[in-house]
Amino acid sequence: MIGTRFCALLFAVASLGGLTGCSSSADQLDTQISDALEDNTLDVEEADALRVFIGQESKALGKDKKTSILITPDGKLDESALVAYIKRNRTYRKLAKDGKTPTLNLSGGVVAGKPLRLKLYLEASGSMFPYDAPGGNGLFKRTLNDVLTEFDAVNPNQGKLFVVNTEVNDLGLSLSQFFKEKDIFTVAKTKGKTTSTDFEKIFSDILQNTSGDDLSILVSDLIYSDPSLTGMSAQKTLDAASSLLTTVFNPYANTHSMLVIKLKADFDGTYYSWNNAKKKYTGERPYYLCLIGRNEAMQRLYQDQTYQTIRQFNDLPGYQDSWFFGRDGKAITPFYSVLVNDPARKGRFKRSDEEVRNHDKAVHALTDVQPDVADKSLAIPIAVDLSALRLPASLLTNASQYAVSGKDNFEVTSVQTYAGANGTTHKLLLTTDKPARGKRTATIRLRREFPPRWIENTNTTNDASPDGSSTFGIQNLLQGVERAYNPNNQTEYFTLTINLE
Repeated sequence: MIGTRFCALLFAVASLGGLTGCSSSADQLDTQISDALEDNTLDVEEADALRVFIGQESKALGKDKKTSILITPDGKLDESALVAYIKRNRTYRKLAKDGKTPTLNLSGGVVAGKPLRLKLYLEASGSMFPYDAPGGNGLFKRTLNDVLTEFDAVNPNQGKLFVVNTEVNDLGLSLSQFFKEKDIFTVAKTKGKTTSTDFEKIFSDILQNTSGDDLSILVSDLIYSDPSLTGMSAQKTLDAASSLLTTVFNPYANTHSMLVIKLKADFDGTYYSWNNAKKKYTGERPYYLCLIGRNEAMQRLYQDQTYQTIRQFNDLPGYQDSWFFGRDGKAITPFYSVLVNDPARKGRFKRSDEEVRNHDKAVHALTDVQPDVADKSLAIPIAVDLSALRLPASLLTNASQYAVSGKDNFEVTSVQTYAGANGTTHKLLLTTDKPARGKRTATIRLRREFPPRWIENTNTTNDASPDGSSTFGIQNLLQGVERAYNPNNQTEYFTLTINLE
């Protein structure tokens, strides 16, 4: 009762002072619809943002009497109900009453095409067999079973299993047979040469054969070992691995993307180092899932509510970290807009007359900019759509990752998740204690740095003594992929510019 009263009190304060800490999913949906209708039009992009939000909040919305009509019995969005719901929105009704009935364009949608079809590529080499040893805790097998089961629930009996090492072969087992195997490598050991792994052939084959609705997953320890490089130093081997993957991914950088997930599992057996030296090891070892798909398929994986459970990769047994490689014009030029009426603002400013006349959706230019009367500071909230970046939440919400240039000496002091109009996902707060005067600009950049800390900390160039956290040459290997996707070595993901006067 106390918690309910406290939340009600906060809601009352919110209506006066802008707090929204206790707003429900239904309230947030209403706000997002109202924001989208401000320009008398709700376009396809805004409609897709609503679909994504409803998919993410489907459980909460399904329990709310007001919004439960939006969710079908099987958990999907009822499109006709969404249109009716939008027309009942307070902003829509007010505009219609004033003779300015908004235009609704909800065609398209994130949900499209056939269900994604999974192709699992299991590396079968000597260094992988101990992950499913009889004395282990079964974490490795359980993770693969979870992935396969989730996809099979969406697209039954369509998954395909392959074995990779020096070759790429069909595993020859159905999913049910795979699940029953006490040692998942029993059959895999009989396919190809298990003494080494040809990553050039593996990645080339996967990229070439991943099309349309395919989503391919390589399961590997990503330890590069090439018999043709026997006798070469570790550094030369790593340099060769890096160059190799750049060459392999170059032709596909515009059409395909890849998510690399680091996991850990029990390992009990012989560890083969980069130069094929053998050492008995028992304990945890890292391994990786490399999810590869065409950009359209990856977008569906991340945004279609059908895959809401599947994309919770951090819930996989043994999950450690992840990194995404891809190109997306929306990531390079994300939608962004100053929130001129947001409670977090300090000082005084309004959108430019030109933007008002043009009915621009975004606010990029401010006039009559004046500091706060009390402490002479200035704080400008900015909503931005970062959904296309697919970067870890910890990075996107880290204010220190954002650099700001301009006369005002602005800093990004906070970054919060935010469900706003036009698909905006985050709110940046731009602040300064000493605002400048006159016409000037503030430019915000999200730093692009590789490798991320977890890859740097995982990397080792000497695996003579294996441990539970490191992988030989993982940084070099993935650096090759990064060069394919970032050939010009760009130092930022995007640049946002705000004009002030």
